[in-house]
Amino acid sequence: MELSKVSLIIYDLDGTLYEDTHHFDYYAKELKKRLPADVQDAFQTDYEAARRDDHPLRIGRTYDANRDLILVQIKGDVSEVYKWDGTALAEAEVRELYPEKVEVNLTDMFSVGDLWWVPGCISRHYGLTDAQTTEAFLATREFMMGPEFHMNRIEGLVDAIAKSRAGGVKQVLVTNSPQPDSEKILDKIGLLHSFDEKIFMAKKPSGTKGVFERIKNQFDIPYERMLSVGDNWVNEILPAMELGFQTVYIDPHDIGVELECTQRVHQMTEVLEIIAGAGK
Repeated sequence: MELSKVSLIIYDLDGTLYEDTHHFDYYAKELKKRLPADVQDAFQTDYEAARRDDHPLRIGRTYDANRDLILVQIKGDVSEVYKWDGTALAEAEVRELYPEKVEVNLTDMFSVGDLWWVPGCISRHYGLTDAQTTEAFLATREFMMGPEFHMNRIEGLVDAIAKSRAGGVKQVLVTNSPQPDSEKILDKIGLLHSFDEKIFMAKKPSGTKGVFERIKNQFDIPYERMLSVGDNWVNEILPAMELGFQTVYIDPHDIGVELECTQRVHQMTEVLEIIAGAGK
């Protein structure tokens, strides 16, 4: 890391500024109850297996919803393909189905970059529509806004960001989540007023570079003086690296050993010194 070069830090929200995971079970329940009764048990079984990393659909892979196939790919190059039951496709069939680079999106080629996408993709396998998954997601976010949802603050994070900001380093939040629930979550973890700019509904990963360009122009800071911090390599790290950012990849599941980033850590507490020391 070249911290002296950092003039602006961009943060993801979910899985980055807080590390709680119990809301994913709530999301899975919301998805499950929207499925036909005859597939709800199968959904639950698959979800529990995926949470244990005992399922072909897991963090770090890509779900091709049109073909109902699970891909192993880096930067669009598909190396392995699995059926839902875990059967691997032959190399020749992989080349035939995916002769060109694939491009992840929010429509039918889903990057399973974090735990939000695990139950969401499983529910799509069992027939849930985008509208239904969105409905379940918003119900979960509403639950997270309420008093029953307790959030554990990452000790030292508020102070690290405050110190960085006091030193002149701009602080920007970029999340795919809606504004009302995101700001409620930020309030719960003490970070509501910690940012110079907050961008919601960012449509990462397809919209990531466009948002980064907007930030560059707004603050008149070149990409090489920016740092992107996030737990989703496809959403926050890869596009940042391609633009010339420095990056910190939060990788609690150890899926990114071979993935490009400036620095890889297991949890946000390991990033606090970087945040506080930025710009010095």
